[in-house]
Amino acid sequence: MPVQVLATLFGLFRVVILLVTPQVIALLVDRVITPLLGGEVRSTSSIFLFLIEGIPTDDYIRIFWILAATLLIFAVLFFLFFYLKWHLAHYFSLKSEGAMRADALNKLGNASGQLLSRYTAGDLILITTKDPFNVRDLYIQRSQGFADCIFYIIVAAVLLGQIHWSLLFLPLAGGIFCIFVILIYKKRIKEYYEAVWRDSATLSTTVQESIYGVRTVAAFAREAEREALFDADNERLKKTEYGGIDIFAYRDLTVRIARVVVFLGTLALVIWLGVRGTLTAGEFTATMGYLGSLMWQFNSFVFNVNASQRDFVSGKRLFDFLNAEDEIADRYGDKVPSERPNITVEHLSVKSGDNYALQDVSLEIPYGKKLGIMGKTGSGKTLLCKLLQGLAEADEGEIYIDGVPIHEYSRDALLRSYSYAMQNVFLFSNTIASNIALYDPFAEEAEVERAGKLAEVDEFAMRFPDGYKTTIGEKGFGLSGGQKQRISIARALFKNASVFVFDDVTSALDLETEHAVFRNLDAECAEKTMILVTHRATALKDCDEILFLEDGKISERGSFEELMALGGNFAQIYNRQSKEMSFTEQA
Repeated sequence: MPVQVLATLFGLFRVVILLVTPQVIALLVDRVITPLLGGEVRSTSSIFLFLIEGIPTDDYIRIFWILAATLLIFAVLFFLFFYLKWHLAHYFSLKSEGAMRADALNKLGNASGQLLSRYTAGDLILITTKDPFNVRDLYIQRSQGFADCIFYIIVAAVLLGQIHWSLLFLPLAGGIFCIFVILIYKKRIKEYYEAVWRDSATLSTTVQESIYGVRTVAAFAREAEREALFDADNERLKKTEYGGIDIFAYRDLTVRIARVVVFLGTLALVIWLGVRGTLTAGEFTATMGYLGSLMWQFNSFVFNVNASQRDFVSGKRLFDFLNAEDEIADRYGDKVPSERPNITVEHLSVKSGDNYALQDVSLEIPYGKKLGIMGKTGSGKTLLCKLLQGLAEADEGEIYIDGVPIHEYSRDALLRSYSYAMQNVFLFSNTIASNIALYDPFAEEAEVERAGKLAEVDEFAMRFPDGYKTTIGEKGFGLSGGQKQRISIARALFKNASVFVFDDVTSALDLETEHAVFRNLDAECAEKTMILVTHRATALKDCDEILFLEDGKISERGSFEELMALGGNFAQIYNRQSKEMSFTEQA
């Protein structure tokens, strides 16, 4: 704020120079040019008469150099103040813009799924990129622009009144009319910018999905449909923009007509006053300078109103997001889990409409336990993993860590206690090493490669000329599904948290690679808690306890031997998969 005030003051100093310059020019015309052309030296209203006070009226050379030097000093000061204003305002405003963008990204990173569900991907992209820029523009450009315009109009009006009171009438009437026009169009322009934001967000979402889903689109030959969707969204945005063109055209045409009327009317009045001898040649010159500048200021004022409405829409959107209450995120406290957490789940349920996505789940996960989870697609396996980490919220029941309800812990500290390899792998457009070292970008190369070796990343990474320094595309473009899964496993191993959660991260691996990965996981996570979700029953043979979920409920639970003895779904799947593996090996 102090920097903004200082920048505004420099801007006002610049406006003062603009305002007083015509006064010097008027004196130059009346006391140098007019007498040299044979005209009579008359009294003038210039505020700079004191500069030549005591100098003979016929000493034109001396008067000229004094006034010329004054104009030169004003020019130097004008550019100095302009530079100081521009430099201060933009240098420090860029820091503010960066801070707002960081706040938005931080809010995004810590927001619950419930809060994020209110926004599309396009909304969030605009909020974290475009809106901070527009808010900066509002505080730096628009607020100072308004201050400059208002200050100039007021002071120019005083100086015009000093020349002759009648010169104020038409500019004042024109200013009132411009404000009236602005108020008429204010609501429509606000609605226009809101529509532009909405349609831009929709288009951005469509483009993002088309880029990320390019392989899927190509695989199903749906390029034409995606192009049609893009064209429809693009056409909607174009029509919205066309509507804005009409609004601005009608408004600006009205304002410009008013400006022309004011200018021509005041010009006629100035000529009439000059013919009557009421104005000197210098005052006539100064009046025309003020009149032209006033018209420009009216135009600037309207432009700033227009731009500020866009910026206000962005500001409302940004700060609504930053200040949005996140009931789920706000539930968490500030406790930090121990390094050897014991997890207890009591009667956990999550509703999905009139049914349950997860129902009455209770289990004990003491530190060091190996828990396996199986079940059909949609049975609640991934949801249970997310609930344990605070990435989803239960409607009923409670999760305890070391006997303390999960919501008493810091959400950030809680997430740091888990190494989570997700079912849907997301890789950044960076090197293989950077994707593995996501938790600590400054880690030693040896640590990164060790995690990669455990996850069998070596098998394909070392075939690239740059090895782990090979850059991969967004979302892992250029890698197979199995290669991406291995990087995801390596990322979790590298984090080396207290609890490892592997959510069906070997589905795309061949059996040999999967066996190698599981052998490494068993050795690496031997002393730590591991939760392993998979569709392959054979991978759960060494788990301390296995859960089999059906329709969100635990239908079977126990050790491998107990479930095999039970002869239920797990045993049937295990026997079938064992036969398939045996057939594959023989083949």
